Amino acid sequence: MDTSSFEHIVRIQFNALMMTVIKCAVKSRNRQFARRSKREILFCELSDMKNIERGTEDNYSCDYTSFEVLNYTIQISNEKLAVALCKLSSKERDVILLRYFQSMSDQEIAELYHVSRSTIYRRRSNGLKKLKTLLKERN
Repeated sequence: MDTSSFEHIVRIQFNALMMTVIKCAVKSRNRQFARRSKREILFCELSDMKNIERGTEDNYSCDYTSFEVLNYTIQISNEKLAVALCKLSSKERDVILLRYFQSMSDQEIAELYHVSRSTIYRRRSNGLKKLKTLLKERN
């Protein structure tokens, strides 16, 4: 076998190997595009803002009213509710905020304030009645 035919055979084998590598790379890239297209959507394809999840909205401090209750900062974005909560006594407001925005039970709130559970229940019930009245007035 002479050198030129050996080089020719090596060149053919190298070309065949490169074609295999290129085909595998193309297949891999196509699979990657297919996976991406299932999970992603282009911004230009969004029909309206309903398609954007809540997590993509910008929130600014002027968009909500903050209430400090013990070590918690509770933010209320509904203006009518925030105004009505401001009109309650601080004890009623704190109990309502802890119960409905921090998901605490009456017993947990009672332990934090060192009062009985029935006292917390009474504050919450009275506060909710006042809140209902205040919210009806604003409509």
